[in-house]
Amino acid sequence: MADELAQRMFAPPVEPAGETTVDGGPPTPARIIELFAGFMVSKTLFAAIEFGVFAAVGPDGATPAEIGERCSIPERSARAIADLMVDAGLLVRDGERLRNAPDAEAFLAGRGPFDMRPLARYWDTVSYPTWVNAATAFRTRRGVRGDLDEGQAEAYESAVALVTAETAADFAREYDFGPHRRVLDVGGGLATFLKPILERYAHLTATLVELPDVAAVVAQQTAAGPLAARLEAVGADFFADPLPTGHDAILVANVVHLFNPERIVQLLRRLRDVVTPDGRLMLVDWWRTDAAPHPSARFGAGEFLMISGGDLYQVDDVAQWLGAAGWRFVGLQPLPPPSGVIVAEPA
Repeated sequence: MADELAQRMFAPPVEPAGETTVDGGPPTPARIIELFAGFMVSKTLFAAIEFGVFAAVGPDGATPAEIGERCSIPERSARAIADLMVDAGLLVRDGERLRNAPDAEAFLAGRGPFDMRPLARYWDTVSYPTWVNAATAFRTRRGVRGDLDEGQAEAYESAVALVTAETAADFAREYDFGPHRRVLDVGGGLATFLKPILERYAHLTATLVELPDVAAVVAQQTAAGPLAARLEAVGADFFADPLPTGHDAILVANVVHLFNPERIVQLLRRLRDVVTPDGRLMLVDWWRTDAAPHPSARFGAGEFLMISGGDLYQVDDVAQWLGAAGWRFVGLQPLPPPSGVIVAEPA
């Protein structure tokens, strides 16, 4: 019996994807083996992007030898990478040559309308090393990511800006900032959300609160631009340092998911203390509204946990935390999924 199982261990998966039996027989381990080896595919993909494989393939395709020469890697390595990328569907064999699949050409070659390579760099250099300690994080509900070096921090900020740019544009378009005068963006990164808001609403001024190093970058980027007189970047710890006052709109975008419930309530109380009486709080994030998360957000709960002990939170839970912190839950304004805006007012 052991020999029989060993002979079937690496049988290729059957079609359609997801089936685990052959000809109505007993289950095979093929799908499990594919999942076990998923990290190898990911790391090979990250290496291919780092070497510039998809850019090197070009419109006319390329052989493994040409890819190796163009990417300055051994031909054997180019061939091994190509084998896995063909299996993953990102490269397509055309005789002896390889061509990019349409999605690889659009998103990984640097020639399409949307470049996903910064996200790959984040997952490779920041997320992947963190997930090595996933069991500890799931067991303790504590984050396991260490301090980031300069390169990792840059990869993180670039990936966040890439992922949130579309949601930021949606939010600026769909939420009415007309009645507001001053916006406080807490944990706003590189002002990815504030910039489209300020561009759309010329009467608004804004303050961004971020860690000092990030705030300094924002201040430098905006100093000579059209937003110089309307956007102030303040370096501070929003849990420990005094928060700016006098704002009638407070924006917290993609921040709540980073913290555990106790820290979230602490932050909500601090924000309640500085908002104007007629102000509003807007929490933009990936929210769980049903038993299962939106497919686009299915990795969110694990990633947020690894980073700092956070989660993909249920809207009903957030409404309770708002009440405990002196806010009145107004409702959830949908954005293109998986994002949404929880709106609250001072109670």
